[in-house]
Amino acid sequence: MTGDPLGDILLFAAPLGIAGVFLMALFERIVPVLPSHGLYAAIGVAAAEGAWGLPAAIILSVLGSGAGAFAAYRVGVRVAARRGRAIRIRGLLRRRDRLGRYLRHMQRRSGALPFLAQLLPAARLVAPLIAGATPHDWRRLSIATLAGLTVWNTTFIAIGFVMVRLGGPTNATMISATILALLAGFFVLTRATRHWRTKRAATFPARRPIGV
Repeated sequence: MTGDPLGDILLFAAPLGIAGVFLMALFERIVPVLPSHGLYAAIGVAAAEGAWGLPAAIILSVLGSGAGAFAAYRVGVRVAARRGRAIRIRGLLRRRDRLGRYLRHMQRRSGALPFLAQLLPAARLVAPLIAGATPHDWRRLSIATLAGLTVWNTTFIAIGFVMVRLGGPTNATMISATILALLAGFFVLTRATRHWRTKRAATFPARRPIGV
């Protein structure tokens, strides 16, 4: 044991060269047993150490993630078709009531939602599967999903790369834990700030201007 499990995983992928990045990104989408941010930070660490080029690592990671995402999408399409849900949903889109308007609204936002879903750890893996079984514009879905994957992968690969180049630790697992701690702190701070604002708004409601 080296104390760096993520680094050990990269040792198995290193002999494959840059193709190993594609396979790791694909594996992460299909079998999510590794923390996604940690894996991509480790890829950035390896790029900083000369295992592969940084631009190539980003591109191949996005292609691998995209292949896994669209595989999940096809599964969602097949499940919906097998159960007849796709046909029923298309019928619901024509309805004039509130439900029909809501579904059409969701369909129009088929670009923003998949993009945001790829930036949320709890949603990024299941979003393509759900998209395959719901109404959507597949062109917007594809572009938005790839854009979200690019932002996610590039961010953490760049963090791992920059931390090593700045003289930080080369232990990919340690870097992953640091990133996770920062994300958790940001999440807690965001929730606390939102709670404080809600409480303040309830305690001090906005007063209407005199004469209005």
